[in-house]
Amino acid sequence: MPTIKKGVLSNLINQIKPYVFETVLSLDNWRVKRGRYDGDGKYTVFDGESDFNTGDRWEGGYDDVIFFRCEAEIPVPRDGEKLYFNMNFGGETLIKFDGKIVGSVSSKEHHGWVSREDIPLPPSYCGRRTVIEAVGGICCGGFCDAAMAGAKTTHYDTVSACIKAVNEKAEDYFYRVRTLFDSVELIDDRAASEKLFAAVDASVHMLRFDFSREEFLNSIDGASELLEKRVSEIGSYNAGKVYMCGHSHIDVAWLWTVREAERKAVRTFANTLDFMDAYPDFKFAQSQAVLYDMVKRNAPEIFERIKEKVKNGQWEVIGNAWVEADTNIASGESLIRQLLYGREFFVREFGVDSTVYWLPDCFGFSWSLPQIIKKSGMKSFITAKLNSNDTNPFPNSMFRWRGISGDEVTAFYQRTHYQGEYDAAEVKACRERNLQKGICDVSFGMYGYGDGGSGVNAEMLERAASLRNIPGMPEVVNGSANEFFDETEKHRDEFPVWDGELYYENHRGTYTSQAFVKRNNRRGEFMLRNAEILSCAAEILQGAAYPADELESIWKILLINQFHDILPGSSIHEVYENTRRDYNEMNARGEKLISGFADFLFPVSDGKKFSVVNYLNFTRTARVETDAPDGINGVSTPDGREVASAVYKKDGKRIISFIAENIPSVGFASYIFTDKRYGGEKTVKAEKTLLENEYLKASFDENGELVSVYDKKNDREALCGNGNVLTVYQDKPIHESAWNIEYDYRMTPYPVTKAESAEVTENSAVRGEIKIVKRFNRSVITQYVSLDAGAKKIDYRTVVDWHETEKVLKASFPVTVRSMFSTCESAHGSVQRPTHRNTSIDLAKFEICMHKWVDLSESGYGVSVLNDCKYGCDVTDNVISITLMRAPVCPDPTGDIGINEFTYSLAPHADTWQDAGISQLAYSLNVPLTAVGGSCADTDAYSFVSVDRSGVVLDAFKKAQDGDGYIMRVFEAFSSRGSCKITLPKEIKSVCECLMTEQGSEALRSDGRTFEFFINPNEVKTFRIKF
Repeated sequence: MPTIKKGVLSNLINQIKPYVFETVLSLDNWRVKRGRYDGDGKYTVFDGESDFNTGDRWEGGYDDVIFFRCEAEIPVPRDGEKLYFNMNFGGETLIKFDGKIVGSVSSKEHHGWVSREDIPLPPSYCGRRTVIEAVGGICCGGFCDAAMAGAKTTHYDTVSACIKAVNEKAEDYFYRVRTLFDSVELIDDRAASEKLFAAVDASVHMLRFDFSREEFLNSIDGASELLEKRVSEIGSYNAGKVYMCGHSHIDVAWLWTVREAERKAVRTFANTLDFMDAYPDFKFAQSQAVLYDMVKRNAPEIFERIKEKVKNGQWEVIGNAWVEADTNIASGESLIRQLLYGREFFVREFGVDSTVYWLPDCFGFSWSLPQIIKKSGMKSFITAKLNSNDTNPFPNSMFRWRGISGDEVTAFYQRTHYQGEYDAAEVKACRERNLQKGICDVSFGMYGYGDGGSGVNAEMLERAASLRNIPGMPEVVNGSANEFFDETEKHRDEFPVWDGELYYENHRGTYTSQAFVKRNNRRGEFMLRNAEILSCAAEILQGAAYPADELESIWKILLINQFHDILPGSSIHEVYENTRRDYNEMNARGEKLISGFADFLFPVSDGKKFSVVNYLNFTRTARVETDAPDGINGVSTPDGREVASAVYKKDGKRIISFIAENIPSVGFASYIFTDKRYGGEKTVKAEKTLLENEYLKASFDENGELVSVYDKKNDREALCGNGNVLTVYQDKPIHESAWNIEYDYRMTPYPVTKAESAEVTENSAVRGEIKIVKRFNRSVITQYVSLDAGAKKIDYRTVVDWHETEKVLKASFPVTVRSMFSTCESAHGSVQRPTHRNTSIDLAKFEICMHKWVDLSESGYGVSVLNDCKYGCDVTDNVISITLMRAPVCPDPTGDIGINEFTYSLAPHADTWQDAGISQLAYSLNVPLTAVGGSCADTDAYSFVSVDRSGVVLDAFKKAQDGDGYIMRVFEAFSSRGSCKITLPKEIKSVCECLMTEQGSEALRSDGRTFEFFINPNEVKTFRIKF
C-alpha cells in the first residue's frame, strides 16, 4: 500500500537527517579578546581577556572584532565518517586551526542573513591537539536597519560549537532520496513522476527508524539498492541540460564598507578552497580583480591556494573587471579601465584572460558595453539583474546583444537569482525560464551565498551529486560559464538580436542619489584624462618621466568607487564617509600631478605673461577665470590686442575673467596681464529681469522665473511657458528609497516659485549674472544665472543647502519643439528614448539616464540641457526636466543633506545637435579652459594633438601599460562615418590599432606627424603610437 499523502513521506525523509550527523566533541569553553579591524588585514587588539561559554552573549558594531580561542583534542573519525567543525556564535566568523585558515561560518542569529555552520575538517587535524581560533564580526547586512535607527551595536547569543561526525553513507542516501522526492512534482511526464514517487516511497519504508543507530545505518544499504534499481527501470532521458556554477556575489561595498569586504573575501575564498579539496568536481567562478587583490594582500596563503585551483580548472577567474561597476553613470573610458586593470591583474597573477563579461547585479547596462566587451578581447556577457524589472519582462534569455557601434556579443540573461540554491527546483527553473531553449536547450545557473554567506556549502554540493540521472529532469553539469558559452556558441546565429541599451525598469533613483559621488566621479574622470595628457606632453616634448604607477593608483581610487552600490548612491552612510576621504585623496593627488606638469611645461614666468590651456580636441573660445595680481586690470594677446575682461573679488581674492579666443586643440595660447581696464565694446547686458548677448535674450519675472528665451540669430522663442521651473515632489518609493523613484512622484508637486531675493551680481563686458535665492521648507536654493559674451547657452550655477526627507527636486523647461524622441548623451555616443507613453515599455522609462546633455530636436531646431554632474532626467512631450536632488532615507538617512553645488545650462540651437556643437558645449562646461601662471619660451600658441573630424573625441592619451609607446583612444560621437586625420607633436615611427586592453596590433600608415583612418558611427578606436 503506497503512501497516500506526500507530506507524510516528506516528513519521513527529513527524519533521516539526525542519523547523518552526530556530535562527537562539544566546544563550550573559550577565551575571548576584543578588538577592531583597521583594514588591509590589520587588527587592533584591546587589552584584557576573559572566559566565554556557549550560551553567552556578545556585542559589536561596524569593524568591531571578537577573538575566540580554545584548545581541543580532535577525535579520529570512524570508518565511513568525516568530520565537520560546527559553530553558531552569530555574525560572520573566520576559523583558524593552529593558525591556519580553514574556512568560515555565518549565522542567522539576530537578523543574520545566512546560516552556514559547518566546515569540513582536513584529515591532518584528526587525532591531535589543536588551537582553534574564531575571528568574529557582526553581520553588517542584518545590522543595517538598527544602524539606520541610530544603534551603534548589535548582539548575538552563542548557540553551539562542536566537532560533528558525518556518516557518509547516510549523507549520500539522505540527499539522494530528498532530491528525488523534490523532483517528483517538477517532472512533466506524469508517468515517470509517479514511478519516481513509488521508488522513493518503497525505499524509505525499508529504513529501520527508531531502532539502534547501527541498525538504521545498516538498513540504508538495502534501501539505497532498491532505490537505484527502481529509478533505473524508469528509463534514462533528460529534459534539456543545465550548467550549474558555484559563485559568491560579493558587493565591494553596500551595507558594509570596502574595509569589511576585505574580510568577506577572505572568508568566502577560504571556504571555497576547502570544498574544492573535499569535492573535486566542484567548479566555482569569481569575478572582480579587486577582491583577489585584497586576498593577496591580506591572506597570501589563501591566494596561493587559489592559484593552484585555477590551474587544475576548478576555479574560474572571470569577468576581467577591477570591480563590477555601475554602467549607467561611469564613462566609456572608465568602463575600459575597469577591464584594462582587472585583466592585467588576472593575466599577471593567474595567466587567465577571461572572455566572459560577468555582471550579475547592476542597475541597467549601457549600450556601449558590447563594443567595450568585444574590443577588450571578450566574447560573452551574462547578467541576472533584469529579473527585477517592475513593468515589463525582458523578452530574451539567450540573445545577440548589438551595441551602439553595431558590435555584437553573445549574451545570457539568467532568469534565476545569482545567489541561488543547488536543488531540483533551481535546476528546473534554470531550464524552464530559458526562453531560447527551443533553439538551444542548454541553460546556466549560479549557486552559492554571497555577501558574507561565504559561497557554496556542503548541502549544495551533496545535492549536486544527487541531481544526476533523474529521469525527466534536466541533465546537470557542474561546469563553468566558459563551458556553457562554448556549447551554445554554435547556435549563435539563431539567437534573437537586441539592439539597444538594457534599460533596467527599477532603481531609477540611483541616477541622482548621493550627489557628491556623481560630482566627484565626473570630476575625477576628466581630471585623470587631463593628467595623462599633460604627462604624455611632458615626456614627449621635454623628456619628463611619465608617472605610470601614480596615475594607475589614482585611477583605482576612482574605479573602486564606481562599484555598483557606491556610484549609484545605494550604500550605507559609513561607505560614503570613506568615499569622501577617497575623493579628497584622489583630487589632491590628481591636481598635484596636473599643476606639477603645468609648471614643467610652462616654466617662463615674468608676472605678466601666462597661458590658457585647452584639454579638449577642438578649438575653443570661452570665458576664463584666474587670480589677478595687484595692479592688473586687463588682458591682451601677445600682439597687444585688448580682450574683453573684468576684475572683481571672489572669496576674498582678486579675480580677473576674460574671453579667450581660438585656443588650439589640446594646446594653449599665451596672454598678457595689463594694467589697463577693458574699454571696448560690451555685448552683454544684465538687469534684474534680463540677460542678453549677441545670440540670446532671456527674460525673467520679479521672482526670477525664466519667462522667455529668445534666439536672436534664428528669430525664435525657445520656451512655450516658464522655464527652469523648480519643483519639489514627494518621493516615497515602496522600498529602498536610495534606489527607487516611482512614477507617482508627479502627483504631489510643490512648485518653488517665490524668490526671497533677486539681484544682478555681474554686469561686465564678459558676463551678465543674476543671483536668485529661493526657499523650500528647510532648504535654500541659490542660483547664479549667467550669460557670457558670445555664449549660446544660459548657465545655472546652483548651490542647494538641502535638508529634506523623501523628496526630489527637478528643474523643467517646456520648449517649442515637437518630437517623439529625446536624445541623451551616453558612453561613446548617445541614445534616443521616447517622449510619449504609448506602451508600457515607453511608460517604464519615466526616468532616464544621461551623461553631459539631453536634447529635444525637431527638423531644423532644438533645445538642449547640459550639466556638469547630473545624470537623471526625463523628457515628457515637450518638457525637458533634469533631476537635481533626492532625499532618500535608506540605507543612508543623511544622504545628500547639506551643501550641494552643480551647474546646468539651457542651449537653444538651430539644426541638429551635432551641427549645433551641443556635444562640444557640454564638454566645455565640464572641462573649462584653464589659466596657468607661466608660458612657453618657444611659441605663443601650440596644439599638441589635433583631430580634423568634428565629432571624433579624444578620450585618452596615455603611456602604454608595458611602456612600449603611447596609447591614444578616440570615439565617434555623432553617429556618422568617414575619414579622420590626427596630427601629433612629433614624427611618428609607427602606429597600430590595438584592443582597448592594449594587446594585438594592426599597422596603419603614417605620414610625418599625421596618420589617417576610417571611423564608423560611435566606434571606439585604440592606437599604439611610437615616436
